[in-house]
Amino acid sequence: MELVLSDLLGSDLKMTTREIAAVTGKRHDHVKRDTDVMLKELGLDAPTFGVIYLDSGNRQRIEYVLDEELTLTLVTGYSIKLRNAVIKRWKQLENQTVSLQDEINKICAKENFDKAIGSIHGKGLAERKKTKKANSNIFQNLISQAQLTLGLRQ
Repeated sequence: MELVLSDLLGSDLKMTTREIAAVTGKRHDHVKRDTDVMLKELGLDAPTFGVIYLDSGNRQRIEYVLDEELTLTLVTGYSIKLRNAVIKRWKQLENQTVSLQDEINKICAKENFDKAIGSIHGKGLAERKKTKKANSNIFQNLISQAQLTLGLRQ
């Protein structure tokens, strides 16, 4: 059994323009404007990066979801301090992903170990199913944690 976090979540790391605004201290509308300019200059279709969110007044607004390359391209036009803040945030996201992947690897290794020990010691099918269900519950909780931690959507 081998599972990879990115396969399970079906997503690479991303940052939204709202998160970039929060990290850099810039206004979201300014970050969106800069993103529009950047996407146009790169020949990319801005609407394909846009998603709708509800603002504090429950109104629909648009934010952009950018991968690491586009995020770093965007912020290279900002000050050194702002670039550094965004790069630190990327490092946090990457470290969280590595940590969660390590947890997934431990669960998979335990599952394989339990399976092998069960076969060697003649553990009954019911007992192996019970262990598998416990591991599955731990795994599902880990996936939920990953989605919340990384701000990913299903």
